[in-house]
Amino acid sequence: MKATLTPSSRQKFKAAALIGSGISSLAKRRSGQEASIVTYHGLCDGMGDEKVLDWSLHLPVEIFRRECAFLASNYHVISMRDLVSAIKKGDGLEPNSVLLTFDDGYASNYHLAFPILKEFKLPATVFATTGFLDGTERLWFQRMDLAFGTTALPHLEWEFEHGKERLPLTTRAQRQEALLKLLPELKRMPDEDFLSEIGRIERLLDVSPLPPDKLPAPMRALTWDQAREMKASGLVEIGAHTHTHPILARCSPNAIQAEITTCRERITSELGEAPFVFAYPNGGPGDYTKECITGLKEAGFTAACSMINSRVTLESSLLELPRYGTPESVWEAEATVSGAFEAVKTWRRSASNTFMSFLS
Repeated sequence: MKATLTPSSRQKFKAAALIGSGISSLAKRRSGQEASIVTYHGLCDGMGDEKVLDWSLHLPVEIFRRECAFLASNYHVISMRDLVSAIKKGDGLEPNSVLLTFDDGYASNYHLAFPILKEFKLPATVFATTGFLDGTERLWFQRMDLAFGTTALPHLEWEFEHGKERLPLTTRAQRQEALLKLLPELKRMPDEDFLSEIGRIERLLDVSPLPPDKLPAPMRALTWDQAREMKASGLVEIGAHTHTHPILARCSPNAIQAEITTCRERITSELGEAPFVFAYPNGGPGDYTKECITGLKEAGFTAACSMINSRVTLESSLLELPRYGTPESVWEAEATVSGAFEAVKTWRRSASNTFMSFLS
């Protein structure tokens, strides 16, 4: 059988190659006035729950602990307030600065991540989806995951742009493949059609959304008491991540404003202090707009994080701070925060430009 590399294993292979070649060490020495923001979501202490199809948002806790130990020993892990202050003043960042962030607001941020952050004295920011913490809103991608994970139907008929397709659902692998096919379709929909379409899929699959207290453990939300305890520690900042986790670029101007202000008001009410930093749901280049940035300014936010992969510099826009995705190993963490991945991209672009100049 011919061996193949999954996207995840390819990333790990690249990370190992960059470290083994010395590029990671060179990039780290060259990093200067830059910082890397790393994104996590939830953690897990095992992948035994068969109802959960997509474990990509739930990093095994032992990997997270090893990454924290590595970062604590080799990098300057700073807070979001430190980063914002440095950019505002323009007075420099500690060399090899790293920031840790968590999106959505999972209970595992408290039960699994928080003890490790305290052990290594590492600051972090948790971006809370306030409806999720309130227990009034279920994250739409969790609803989809559980719909495909719990249906008893053998297949689903779905109309794609290229035509109708029958998606088999007999095995776990088939359910995972069907879920991954439908998620991009849903993300492109206008917000006003979005939740009704998810409800239609649940009806087609003959499942009902689970109440918050019946969710599998990795999918459960932080409580406000847990968020208060984390904030009181002085290590954890609670930032905003909208109220219901829509993709803001698909929302109307009124809906954008409601998501931003409701989230900010809920955090202020529960924690006694308004959040100063926001994270755009999904966070890619087409997932937020200039209207979103304007709305954040008007609501009183100082900074916001995207999911555009790049390093932060003193010239970075405070309301469009780039972040990296979750590293799945210490090697990948080192290749990411050292700037090795970024350095290779830069060198490739430079080599390509030089070659094209030579040809012209």
